[in-house]
Amino acid sequence: MNLKKLGGLILAAILLIGGVILAVRLISGAFALVHGALNTVLGIVVILALLAIVAWMFAYARKHRK
Repeated sequence: MNLKKLGGLILAAILLIGGVILAVRLISGAFALVHGALNTVLGIVVILALLAIVAWMFAYARKHRK
């Protein structure tokens, strides 16, 4: 095997490994974005649920006032 073939083979291996690393990082970044969006949605749902509970408590107290 001559030096040019070996150099080309090493370069191809480096590019392949770099492509795999890039793909893994892009996929993990996409999962992180989805996870963050899900946390945001769940946080908004929890806040709305707490507001609904407080509104219900005040309405219940207003109905049962002596």
